[in-house]
Amino acid sequence: MSSQPPVLDRNVVLTQCRANAEKRLAAVLEGMVDKIAAQLNEQAQHAKDREERDALSQGAARLGADRQAFLDAFRTEFARRFEAAAKALQGMGPSREELDREQAAMLKTNVLENEVAVIKLSVRLKQDAAAELGELSRRLVTLFRLHALDDGDNPLGPLPIAHAVFAGFARARVEGRAARAVRPLVEEQLSGPVRELYRALNQLLQALGVEPNVPRPAAAAPAAAPAAPAPALARAGPTARPAAIAAAAIRATVPPAVDAFLRKNWLELLARTHAAQGPEGTPWKQTVAAMQYLVASLKPRNDPAERAKLQAAIPAILKNITVGMDALGMPPAERQPVLDALMAAHREILRGK
Repeated sequence: MSSQPPVLDRNVVLTQCRANAEKRLAAVLEGMVDKIAAQLNEQAQHAKDREERDALSQGAARLGADRQAFLDAFRTEFARRFEAAAKALQGMGPSREELDREQAAMLKTNVLENEVAVIKLSVRLKQDAAAELGELSRRLVTLFRLHALDDGDNPLGPLPIAHAVFAGFARARVEGRAARAVRPLVEEQLSGPVRELYRALNQLLQALGVEPNVPRPAAAAPAAAPAAPAPALARAGPTARPAAIAAAAIRATVPPAVDAFLRKNWLELLARTHAAQGPEGTPWKQTVAAMQYLVASLKPRNDPAERAKLQAAIPAILKNITVGMDALGMPPAERQPVLDALMAAHREILRGK
């Protein structure tokens, strides 16, 4: 059983947490924007290409001139994302799937690149603050009497923060080469403050008497009677079915980095899931479907309507892939080539090439 929450107004507590988070993040971002503008200027001075130098200088100038617009857009988007996630948490708002469908239209320009940037930043924030974020999610489980709460559904989690940050850069019109230069700087400079934010929120909830939920250990399942093996597949070994599924899915031409990821990493995930859950388990079916949707998304589309459908589906596809990467424990250095290759391939398809 979950720990019983104290007698508190949950919405008041959650709003208090949001105000605390927004205030802390805005203070950090105000200084970070100035620092990044200076770093862009420094990069511009060392750029050999004139076009790149001009783009970086322009990005720095826009950040300096539009700092308040950046902060206003951050606050607006953070509040919107927080409220949507908080309502979904209480069963009063759009489902997670509906929120995912919104993501492709989050920004008016560079939709695909920004979506990948949001995912990469949220993954980095989650990795660098895993313990603190997990504790915060467990405290919200207690507060709202939930069975569990995925970090991705946490109203104060990395996704709302990442969306809000890149909404700020979009409002400041930091685009193209300047935007690509900004993204790794944000990942590097925001991780520490977000970890400190989660520590502060945990301390706040602790002071209010909201303890982190301690999940009950799952009861051991009774031993199942041995099933009769399928003639060829079962005798071929524990990875035969996953390998067959992977081989069938990866018949289409995919970028080399994606091909290697599917044949090595995703095959490992398939094998693990098959061994743990069997072919009838939901995790197995979801893992297979995620791979199939990914491969299908890389097929050319000549019809503008089909390209529009693909654009709407890309956020969910990327989310499922990053969930798999999380399960595999892939470090950022191994993820980035895969995500970059996917971004480039999808961009060409959406352009009709």
